[in-house]
Amino acid sequence: MEYYTVPNKYGAQIPLQTEVRDKLSSLDVVWGNMYEGEDIDPQLVLEKEVEFYRGAPPKWLNFYCAEKNQKPFVKRDIYTKITELIQKKRETNHSISSIDLFHQPGSGGTTLAMQVLWDLRKKLRCAYAIDSADSKAIAQQVIHLFNAGGSQNQNTVLLFVDNIETEANEDMQFNSLQENLIENIKQSNISASTPVVIILNCLRKKNKTGKEKLMLCTSLSKEEQDSFNAKHAKVVKGHERHKKFHGFNIMQRNFSQTYITEACEYLKPLKTKKRPRNAQILSFLALINSYVPGSYLTETLCLEFLDKKNQISGRPTLEKQMEAFADLLVIYSTCAGEAKSEDRCIRMAHPMIAEKCLGLLTDAGVTLSDTTLKLLSNLCPQTVQPYFMKIIKQLLKKRETGPPKGEKEEKLPFSQLIQDIKEKENKSKCVGLFKHAAKKFPEDAFIPQALARFYYIELSDYAKAAYWAKTAIQREPNNSFIRDTLGQVYKNQLKNQNLAKSSSILQIAKQAFKAFEVEAETAERELEPGMQEDGVTNISTVFNYRGLFGYIQAANTIFYKLSKVNPEWSKVLRQEAKQSLIHSEKCGKYQSLLTSLRQRTEDKCNFFEKFLIYSKLKINKQEPDYIWKDTADCYNNYVKEEEQFFRSFAGLLSTLSHVTSVSDLEQITEQWKEIHMDSQTDGDALNYILANIILSQKSASSEILRTVPELQEILQKLWDRQNENRSPEFYLLVLLLFWPDSAKKTSNTPDLKVCVQYMRESYERTYQKYLRFRYLVPLFFLGNGGGLQRLVHQTDFTSLFVEEHETAEIQGFRRIQGEIRNHKVFALRGPDQIEVLPHNPASVYNTDLVSFYLGFTIRGPVAYNIRYVKKSAQFVDKHKKNIIERVKKVDLIINDLRPMIPTEQYSTIKAASTNNEKMEKLYTILTAGYEIKDTFYQSLLKNEQGLIQDLTKFGKKSSN
Repeated sequence: MEYYTVPNKYGAQIPLQTEVRDKLSSLDVVWGNMYEGEDIDPQLVLEKEVEFYRGAPPKWLNFYCAEKNQKPFVKRDIYTKITELIQKKRETNHSISSIDLFHQPGSGGTTLAMQVLWDLRKKLRCAYAIDSADSKAIAQQVIHLFNAGGSQNQNTVLLFVDNIETEANEDMQFNSLQENLIENIKQSNISASTPVVIILNCLRKKNKTGKEKLMLCTSLSKEEQDSFNAKHAKVVKGHERHKKFHGFNIMQRNFSQTYITEACEYLKPLKTKKRPRNAQILSFLALINSYVPGSYLTETLCLEFLDKKNQISGRPTLEKQMEAFADLLVIYSTCAGEAKSEDRCIRMAHPMIAEKCLGLLTDAGVTLSDTTLKLLSNLCPQTVQPYFMKIIKQLLKKRETGPPKGEKEEKLPFSQLIQDIKEKENKSKCVGLFKHAAKKFPEDAFIPQALARFYYIELSDYAKAAYWAKTAIQREPNNSFIRDTLGQVYKNQLKNQNLAKSSSILQIAKQAFKAFEVEAETAERELEPGMQEDGVTNISTVFNYRGLFGYIQAANTIFYKLSKVNPEWSKVLRQEAKQSLIHSEKCGKYQSLLTSLRQRTEDKCNFFEKFLIYSKLKINKQEPDYIWKDTADCYNNYVKEEEQFFRSFAGLLSTLSHVTSVSDLEQITEQWKEIHMDSQTDGDALNYILANIILSQKSASSEILRTVPELQEILQKLWDRQNENRSPEFYLLVLLLFWPDSAKKTSNTPDLKVCVQYMRESYERTYQKYLRFRYLVPLFFLGNGGGLQRLVHQTDFTSLFVEEHETAEIQGFRRIQGEIRNHKVFALRGPDQIEVLPHNPASVYNTDLVSFYLGFTIRGPVAYNIRYVKKSAQFVDKHKKNIIERVKKVDLIINDLRPMIPTEQYSTIKAASTNNEKMEKLYTILTAGYEIKDTFYQSLLKNEQGLIQDLTKFGKKSSN
């Protein structure tokens, strides 16, 4: 091929320069003219077709030949849903969006994703991420591909990301790709009328929960079965050896276990001793393809094992040596090109065949542990290739999500292989396997960590567990997650051992506290400047709070344990009694620990209060309930203060979740008034102001409520001290009370642009380290009311923004007029232009006027549900005549606009005798600006959807 093409947004094919193509090494691009005009060897076409039907991953050549020869791939039902979703994503005002495609192992998820890319290659710039771990390189190259051909020819990239698993750290890896894409869009100063990238994210998942929007399963619908039967007839006609096409036949037989059994029947009887090397290779493949679907062994690795004694150039091929099992295996190339090369590999034809073979082997006495041990001993040279090391780690340490129990999915305590060996063989085999692996890979910290967990969870052998936990730490001392295991060992020993003496309890507790404190200190240092040079590797981008939480759990345990020994211990721990008990119980050497324990636990409880109220794991995912419960229990145990949630700023924010009575809220407010009047400290003043805001949410008419100007006056005095190093909470209240509206303000109001800047700097100093990559909860939204009633507490609204839609309307929320410039969002309030952060950064990529809902997080003001209003305003102007003549639900539309229409003009419009007259008068009001035009457009969408669709189609035809 002399040149390759990609489409622009109009469908025209743009030839790519060689230097542009050379910059796309991390992407396997599906060129618009791929293979067109090439002289392709028919024998190669046949080989690749047979490989695919037998069970190899598809190649782009397979799709090209199927299309050219009018033998298309069978389209699963979900194919249409995906392509429709992609089209919807193309019409949104987001630079980046993603579609999650879950698929059960062996269901054809990768094939389906590639099929979508191939079919859309002439409309979108389609590419497969070759190395999904290098998110920086992928992001840069996606932007190169989007921009290829110049600014006039930009077009959306459809990026297929294959099987980044759904574990926490790998979830962060996917977030990292999105972050890098957004950063590159900013750096490239892209301002386009089309989305930059749509990510088709393929996620392998064994168990279906019902929550997945798109999931490909190992079962066929009636329509799919009919399509596969029709395809089968053509395959039979074209290939004599079609009975050995297990990859295709398994799907055509609807993943029949009977078919699998018949296909593997010839393996019986199996040898258990002195098995030839090719039979051992079969067992290795059965093992890894069962527990790590999609994995493979390289041809080189297999040949070295098969021919240990006779390293000569004329040795038999891999096909020849594995001929006895050829029907169940497939050998193929992993490279993007189609010709045979040195990167060939081998795997089982299908994960279901691998599971059946493994079952036959174990039934015959070839145990899982023996196969795994031999694999480690024979296939792991001194330097293990990264792809194979990943397989080993998944076999030994990757904790899968087990079948859902009710609503929740829970991770298994160990990898599925270790779970099976434990249940089908015995626990000592698991220990032996871990020890062998730990010796085989002397620098790997995760294997001894897994062994330590096995010792304390399964065998309750805390001494050996501690030994292996310390071994893991020695191998990777700067990794706080590795350090966590030692604390868990001591915490579980403390909890589960029958300890009768106070000194014995405190001895183990001291070790647990020390381990968790060192872990917490390590977590504090992670990702700080300079740490990367000190050897930190594989550190999660989230803050590891396990050390702090482990300390709380250990504190709870010793409180209960010591109180059981002697009830007086509870008073000593709360520092409510004299310390004589410490000496009478012969615990004098722990006095320093005991006297500082209350303060240390209180500090950690305070941390979690802010951590859990200001943020959560994801927009639609909270921390487990036990974190709140254990934290609350610890506070009650050691501090024993009533109404613990109301003692702090963060606690007050959660009050409405715990208190429903107006009188109780009034009492809380009065208490903070007294504290404020007595102490005059900044923190108490802030808490008193917030208590008023919280009370206003339940009772706007409460007699004890202070007015907005009164509360503003308190804040103004604090602001005038010109202290830039205040807390984010202070700036939050300034924004809530002084955000421009009709409320009366003092003459010298704070500069909100400066306030926003100070707040972000304060957040970075105070919370950035701990809340990085977490979802910041909107604490308040700006509503339509006046005074304090214009603030809407977040209690029930976060879920509304799980998926942002520009047309969404939320009752009681006020839309703010704004503007996007240089990839930044500004709220426009009269002469003020205040920068706000976008809730979804991907919605900020085009210079335009916008409207949005305004929320406030602990980091600052945030624009939610950004809508590009210029487009809607242009529509309203363009179709004025048709709208006036054809709108029927006029009164409903006028009512929607009522808050934006002056009373006198509203009366005039309503008094008009016909719909046309009302609409003409209404249009005179619409000249007030983009915001009212946008609200009018949204009302038309709601009440006159058919008219909007007609006018939109008409507009498209007239522009063509």
